[in-house]
Order: sequence, then C-alpha cells, then structure tokens
Amino acid sequence: MSAWSAAYLAEDAAEAACRTAAAALSNPLRRRALVRAADHAAARTRIQSLLTDLPAVPAAYSFAESAGTPAAARALVSRTENALVPVYADAAAADAGPSRAWAVEQAMACAVAGVRWGGATQAFPQAPSSTAPEEQVPGQTQDQ
Repeated sequence: MSAWSAAYLAEDAAEAACRTAAAALSNPLRRRALVRAADHAAARTRIQSLLTDLPAVPAAYSFAESAGTPAAARALVSRTENALVPVYADAAAADAGPSRAWAVEQAMACAVAGVRWGGATQAFPQAPSSTAPEEQVPGQTQDQ
C-alpha cells in the first residue's frame, strides 16, 4: 500500500473518530470535534486527487476505546490525531514538491491537535524519544 493510500484510509478513520467523539461531547468541544472531522474529510478529498486507485475503506469503524464519556471522547480524538503524524511523515518521505510540503503541514497540524485534545507531545515520528550524547545536534547541551 502506498503512503498516500495509507493516509487516505487514516483520514477516513480520523473523520469517523471525531464524529464518534462529538456525540459524547457538549459545546464548545462538540463543535471543535466536528470541525476536526470536516478537516479530516477535506484532507481525504485532497489525498483522493493524488491517487489513481482509491483503497477500499471499511464499511464501518469499531473503535476499541469507548467514546461514551467526554474524557474518553477527548482521548479518542487525541490518539487519532497523534496516529496521523507518522502516516503523514511517511507520505512526506515518499513524495516531493507541493504534496510533500502539504504532508508536512498536515503532520504538524495533527500533532498540535493531538496535544490540544489532551495528548502528550511526541518525538519526531518513528524516531527514538531520546538521543545518545554522541548523537546530539552540535552546540546542543544535554538539557536542550
């Protein structure tokens, strides 16, 4: 499966997760979840224009975590947003030009959204969370 096909499927699932979470939330969080759902739908549409063959999407999603409470709904959206970051990193690595730049922007937007929904910040996707001293950026101290 191509990186863009994976992004297409991930955006489809993210839209569904945000709509599921919105049902358990009250305003203004409900509105925020629905805005993110619309953002994911728009991203999926843009990705669709990059694909020659669309991957088959599931008929329905079964989220392992329940979104029956506001806290569970916020956690669902946060995990979903954070899960999109490495998907977009893969798409950026597989492409060039405007599509690559857009994938980077999407990865950043999803990372920020994940934190805003209560998730922890994360290291660069698919990278170790700590760096050995000999691998530090020149001029960087242990505390930076």
